[in-house]
Amino acid sequence: MSPRFVMISRWRLETTRERLWELLINPLDWPGWWPHLASVSSLASGDREGVGSQHAFLWRSGLGYLLRIVMTTRRAERLRELEAAASGDLRGIGLWLIEEAPPDAVCLTYRWDVELSKPWMRLWVPLLRPIFAWRHFAVMACGARGMAHQLGCRLSGIEEWSVISPVDEGVPVS
Repeated sequence: MSPRFVMISRWRLETTRERLWELLINPLDWPGWWPHLASVSSLASGDREGVGSQHAFLWRSGLGYLLRIVMTTRRAERLRELEAAASGDLRGIGLWLIEEAPPDAVCLTYRWDVELSKPWMRLWVPLLRPIFAWRHFAVMACGARGMAHQLGCRLSGIEEWSVISPVDEGVPVS
């Protein structure tokens, strides 16, 4: 069974693109409002738009294991898209998409297309795949609530999807 996951979270927040963008582009502040994020450290600053910036994240799963992930920003389209490559315990691509959601709201979508790197996770993926996906969505839902609280806005919806079908082992994630 493939160690690859494609998971999508979508949140409707009653805020502006500008306020949401400022929150997203400052990951050093995320531990203050995202409960499962133990720490973030800056490894590289990147260009004026943040492309090339690198941050090391330490995530708590809620089940006793930690995930160490380095995110390198690959693309930043102000107020619209922020994409980063993941390395470490997970490898792949994370993409934030911001869209208008009238009236007076935005939809924030996160697409997480990753492959497990930790040997124990790869070994147990046939049995634990649903649990890994469940924990991802639990961590994301806590992030949605924390983000809304930090922005002082209403969170009026959380949606999630997951692709949990086998994928050819030879197909690269990134």
